Amino acid sequence: NLQDILELDGYEVELAGSIVESLKNREWSKFFAIVLDRQLPDGRAEDLLPRLRERAPEAAVIIVTGHADLEGAVAAVRLGAADYILKPIDPEFLRSRLGRLAEHRRIRAELHLAQEKMLSSERLAAIGEMMAGLAHESRNALQRSQACLEMLALEVQDRPAALNLVARIQKAQDRLHFL
Repeated sequence: NLQDILELDGYEVELAGSIVESLKNREWSKFFAIVLDRQLPDGRAEDLLPRLRERAPEAAVIIVTGHADLEGAVAAVRLGAADYILKPIDPEFLRSRLGRLAEHRRIRAELHLAQEKMLSSERLAAIGEMMAGLAHESRNALQRSQACLEMLALEVQDRPAALNLVARIQKAQDRLHFL
């Protein structure tokens, strides 16, 4: 019945009737949610849950049970279950839980994307600050050497070859200043 309800809502459903069957080669990364009966023919959800958390850490695990005991619910949540639902399952209740889980997943994805953008912006800002500091210090050094070249030009006014070298150095410095 759950399969029919979920497929009508557009979910792709895979069924497994036991722990062994559920652990067979599956593409775990594709699972959004895992609805797991607390009592399976070959074990309990508490036995399977740690292995599911390893294989599908992004998937929300919902435990369904006919046993309304607080210890079981607490144990399931401690082991990583996202929800604990009592049987008989109300389809609208299950839909609302899956919708809430989908919304949480969407918000986490948006938050992750926003954090990545913020990190990228911080890196670019740091690069910009470094480049501004480098440009400032380079200009200071160029201006000091320009002043020294002007003084040197005054000292070698009577030597055209030396003045030519000074002019070429000044031209190269102007190019560096431009860059």
